[in-house]
Amino acid sequence: MGLKTALTHTVLPKRRYLLRSLLISLLVFFLFTLTTLFIVHHRNEIQQRNLAEHTVKFTLTFMNELTTVMTKVSALQPLPCSQAQAALNHHSTFTSGVRTLVLVKNGIAYCSSATGEMSKSVDTLYPGLNLARPIDMILQQGTLMVPDRPAIGVWLSSPGKSDTGVLATLDINLTPYLLFSLQNNNSLGLAIVVGDRAMTTFHFGIISQADLPKRHAQEIPIPGFPLKLMLYSSTLSPENIRLTLLIGLLVALATCALSYYIMLFRHGVDRELLYAMKTRQFHVVYQPVVHSANKKVAGVEALLRWNHPVEGAIPPDVFINYAETQGLIIPLTQHLFALLIEDAGKLMSILPAKSKLAVNISPWHMTDPDFKKDVLGLIAELPAHHFNLVFEITERGMVDEEIAQEMFSWLRQQGVEIAVDDFGTGHSALIYLERFTFDYLKIDRGFVMTIGKNTVTTPVLDTILTLTRQLKLNTVAEGVETTQQANYLVDHGVGYLQGYLYSKPLDVTALAQFMLGYPHQ
Repeated sequence: MGLKTALTHTVLPKRRYLLRSLLISLLVFFLFTLTTLFIVHHRNEIQQRNLAEHTVKFTLTFMNELTTVMTKVSALQPLPCSQAQAALNHHSTFTSGVRTLVLVKNGIAYCSSATGEMSKSVDTLYPGLNLARPIDMILQQGTLMVPDRPAIGVWLSSPGKSDTGVLATLDINLTPYLLFSLQNNNSLGLAIVVGDRAMTTFHFGIISQADLPKRHAQEIPIPGFPLKLMLYSSTLSPENIRLTLLIGLLVALATCALSYYIMLFRHGVDRELLYAMKTRQFHVVYQPVVHSANKKVAGVEALLRWNHPVEGAIPPDVFINYAETQGLIIPLTQHLFALLIEDAGKLMSILPAKSKLAVNISPWHMTDPDFKKDVLGLIAELPAHHFNLVFEITERGMVDEEIAQEMFSWLRQQGVEIAVDDFGTGHSALIYLERFTFDYLKIDRGFVMTIGKNTVTTPVLDTILTLTRQLKLNTVAEGVETTQQANYLVDHGVGYLQGYLYSKPLDVTALAQFMLGYPHQ
């Protein structure tokens, strides 16, 4: 749920945020819709261009192969039909799309691959076919032999001979186009146009060219042949538009919600945090840290907690991470110092002298010009010489090496010890051990939880413990919850233990009761 409901509550005018979010979402809707439609339009144009190129290429290949075969067949003209028919049948059978091949002399069809010898005027077979042209084509509903199947008649004249040549009857097959067009959802169909007649994928039978639709039509002439194709396709179909508008609406709604909550988070939560500090919603709890050897209390770690008046306890990981990312960690740490100073007198009466008081410090705080002033103010207000102050700094957000070295040296001059917190969870833990000198190394609870379990991180813990022994570093293990874990850590040289096995974090009053009843005094 993120920062919980409390972190989205704000005293700023939410209506203004909502209005801004609506305007942003409206802009996103228009930009998304226009951009998407432009991309779809451009993509469909490319698909249509590719489809047209494939169709023209297929048609040209077919027609060129056909005319090549017809040229070969024209060489049979000097032969009688009885001698020419075998070759005629062969070419007809093995030429794709050809129904029949017919030899024509002086306008009379005298030899057919289908019927053999014949004597029919070409005008009878294909009225309107112009034999005076070198190549001509005609489209009609059927032939004398097959009257109910549309066919195309193709005429190829023999060079230098009047009304003499080869006549081919073609079956109209639009399957290749349909296969090509399956890749294009916006393809509406194809029309083959010969003269004033047309055959289409969306109409049964032969129709007049004048009856062809005019919208979304792309005319594609076939070079070298009295034939053209009409490709019908839309660059933006109704389905494209509906789908784009639907997705655009969903994106706009998501943008509206996201921008609204971002505004609340960026403005409202900042004020919630500052208001919480002002109204004392924060308090400090203390978790005891014990010596591993004798189990005596060595000190405590101070932990900041937020109890919201409406939503209750806010997880520390949530508000601390938010404070770091939003630049509020410094005032939050200063507030922690103030609360420690208030509890210092009671802590002095509860904890023995020289007890360790561990405080979490953000690396970014050390870069602040007021950092030294804040630390000196804390030291001045704590009971003199009663606590050994320890600053715990996570290695995941370590500052620049030069700044860190300077600040670590200055802190030690003030009597403050330094611990690296959550060791092993960052990306360059070993580098920090090499570059910086720490007084303590805190082993993250995630590694402690692997004790007694066969997990991929178990060897990491062993490696860390071996490393700390070699470097002679004091170690603190946090998150200790079982005796097995405690015994393992003691056996491997861990100096201090912290976790629910000994005590949960306690307020000052509960800490006093814990110390009174704690057996290892």
